[in-house]
Amino acid sequence: MTATLLTRLRDWALDTFTYESESQAAGATADATRWGWLPALSGVSIGADVARSEHLRSGPATGDVSA
Repeated sequence: MTATLLTRLRDWALDTFTYESESQAAGATADATRWGWLPALSGVSIGADVARSEHLRSGPATGDVSA
C-alpha cells in the first residue's frame, strides 16, 4: 500500500509540475516571471516617484553650499 501511495504521489507531482511541450513550459515561465516581478517593479517605481517628489519639495537648503 505504501508503494502504491508513493507512486500515485510521484505521478501527481510529475503531472502537476511538468509540461507536455516546450511552448507550454515557456508560457508558464513567462507568466510566472510577468506576475512575479510586476508588483515588485511597480513598488520600485512608486518609491522612486515619492522620493523624487519629496526631494523636489524640500528644495535646496540655504547656507549649506560652500563657496
